[in-house]
Amino acid sequence: MAETEGKFDFAIDRGGTFTDVFARLPDGRERVLKLLSRDPQNYKDAPTEGIRRVLEEETGQGVSS
Repeated sequence: MAETEGKFDFAIDRGGTFTDVFARLPDGRERVLKLLSRDPQNYKDAPTEGIRRVLEEETGQGVSS
């Protein structure tokens, strides 16, 4: 784990209906999001959208997808 210390670390499980996004934050906290695997009216790709949401919420900076 030393190589990811102080960085964001993501694990993603994409299923047929839902995509689970697990994030370990630089300060050691953990976040979990559950998104629809397919929701083309709101995002192109669920894993990318989950990562974008975590980064934006935790850093306060916009992240383009």
